[in-house]
Amino acid sequence: MNTEIKEYTTEVSGVTSLSQLLVEDLGSPCLLIVKESRITSDVSSDIRNFFKNASFLTALADDAPTQEFAELFDMVIPADGIDEWTERLFKDKTKWASDQITACFVKARTGTAEEVLDCESRAFYRLMAVKNGGSSNE
Repeated sequence: MNTEIKEYTTEVSGVTSLSQLLVEDLGSPCLLIVKESRITSDVSSDIRNFFKNASFLTALADDAPTQEFAELFDMVIPADGIDEWTERLFKDKTKWASDQITACFVKARTGTAEEVLDCESRAFYRLMAVKNGGSSNE
């Protein structure tokens, strides 16, 4: 398995078992991308918990994923053009701003509707405060 940690993403290729992700140093990305997958392992409860509780978004870069593996990820993206796709996704955003947005999507996966609304509200005020040069008054 090969891991490439970038500023906004961590790209993992050559994965044969998703359990490899449980022990790999993935950094602190906004988005984990698993590409060139040759995944043959069963999906255990540890794997399901990893994807459910991940502190980042997850994407499977595969043009014809199996349903079993695709359902674990937050999104499935085309296998080709990953760099261009992520460039458009994070265009004009600082890492900090991307982290704020990512936190909202992660909360949508793990939290209640009230928790998601609270997270979005706080992120909005933090982002506006930075944009306007003031404090967020959280």
